[in-house]
Amino acid sequence: MAIRNFWSMAAAAVGFRLVLVLFGGDLHLASRPEVSTPLTSIRRLAEGYWLKQASMSPYSGSMYHGSPLLLLVLGPLTNKRSVGHHDHIYCSLIFVAVDFIAAMLIRATGRRLQIARNRNLKSLELTEAVSNSVNVSAGDIASLIYLWNPWAIVTCVGSCTSPIENLMVVIMIYGACSRLAPLAAFGYVMATHLSLYPAILIVPIILLLGYGPDAPPTKVFRIKSSSASKTDVSDNDKSSSSRDVQQFLWKPVFHFILWMLFWTFYVLLLSSIVLNKVGGLQEMFEKYFFAEVFDFFRSFFLIVFNMNIVFMVLPLAIRLKHRPCFLAFIYTAIVAILKSYPSVGDSALYLGLLGLFANELAEMQFTFFLFFGYIGVSLLSPVMHNLWIWRGTGNANFYFATGLAYTCLQTVLVVESGFLPFNSFTEIYSLLGPGGSQHKRYR
Repeated sequence: MAIRNFWSMAAAAVGFRLVLVLFGGDLHLASRPEVSTPLTSIRRLAEGYWLKQASMSPYSGSMYHGSPLLLLVLGPLTNKRSVGHHDHIYCSLIFVAVDFIAAMLIRATGRRLQIARNRNLKSLELTEAVSNSVNVSAGDIASLIYLWNPWAIVTCVGSCTSPIENLMVVIMIYGACSRLAPLAAFGYVMATHLSLYPAILIVPIILLLGYGPDAPPTKVFRIKSSSASKTDVSDNDKSSSSRDVQQFLWKPVFHFILWMLFWTFYVLLLSSIVLNKVGGLQEMFEKYFFAEVFDFFRSFFLIVFNMNIVFMVLPLAIRLKHRPCFLAFIYTAIVAILKSYPSVGDSALYLGLLGLFANELAEMQFTFFLFFGYIGVSLLSPVMHNLWIWRGTGNANFYFATGLAYTCLQTVLVVESGFLPFNSFTEIYSLLGPGGSQHKRYR
């Protein structure tokens, strides 16, 4: 069942963004390091576009490190100024529309996950569990969490390109859940092009395309088959039980790889056209892909910055292969914690994806602590930054301590949410086991 007045709440969230953009004046959010980073700053994009218009490489100097395609799409809008408003109001209006589209795709993804869960429960003959499950659509909850998340709002209004990066990640996940290989490949290529970190999402995307949306682990189906054999079920029922186990389909994965190669070639072709006679692709790779590395000890910092993320890919994929959409959420949260230039826009994305599993969040501990911890850090961060940078009454440790607390909160959230896939199926084991009752509530 959908949330009542969903569209009213969604429209109110969009309207609130528009009010801040049109009538909020210059909130100076673009200068906040929590909101805008050197890779997502629209002001740096405007500088790169100006250099390109002057027949110089947009990567000259150290200002712009973003995608050349963003110069093509958003660059012309940075030249237009609106009297009485901040300089990049037109870009902010586009980000409002981008946020709304991302929220709708999150909603559609949640509905597909819910349909898949109910179908798997019915295949396990747990009809009572389906009828007694939470009726509120997790997709609606996730969509509203994303739309009303304060971090998503300030990112949208704060003149940075994070909403576009978030949209591409959501497109990728939605395309994979729907087994639309061209759409999933487009989202993956664009997300990786805008920021290298989404490249690790190739694992859950392949699992989603091969196995379909989240499902109980294979062990559950084996318990069903064994219990069916003990109760002398007919051969037809046994064969149907064995067919319930999801088989990996290579065809959509093969289509995804072909489309990924096509979109990669297309993106590189467009980038080369945009950068023709103003630097070319070679300079883009040097200044864009290696923007997050210091000049000294470049190889060492590349390993330090990125290997922590890479080391977690395989173990998590092995443990959560039966829930690829949840695996995508875990990867997104880990990237938001460990990437070199994190912002609140990254957190807004994974918190929105966490809403897809709203039916299971009741099992999560420390919810009260995490909620108010996030609020406290959000309020303390600008205060500590002001004391350190502008008033001179504090030092860098003030702001560093806030960032450390923020990272710890995210780590606790990821660790606690990591138990959700196993808690949600614990009761299924008891339902399928000897003496199990289907009148128990499925989480």
